[in-house]
Amino acid sequence: MNITYSNFYKLRKESDIKQSAIALELKISQPLISLWENGTRTPPIELLPKIAEILHCSIEELVLALIETKQTYTSKLNKKSKLGG
Repeated sequence: MNITYSNFYKLRKESDIKQSAIALELKISQPLISLWENGTRTPPIELLPKIAEILHCSIEELVLALIETKQTYTSKLNKKSKLGG
């Protein structure tokens, strides 16, 4: 699967998998998946192989998506702080 997505959310959506299904498979809470998608948190490294398997992608593709997600989140925070918000 050739993934060219810009973030974790798009990667999950393209795989047509719900947050709740990932959470159930990983035995974690569903809101945690949302935090990964918005860049507030990142998954523990030990979960990356299983997440990549669930999303039908390589670990490298998953990590790149997570990095981009985190960069987007950080950029939004920086813009918000510059605007005084």
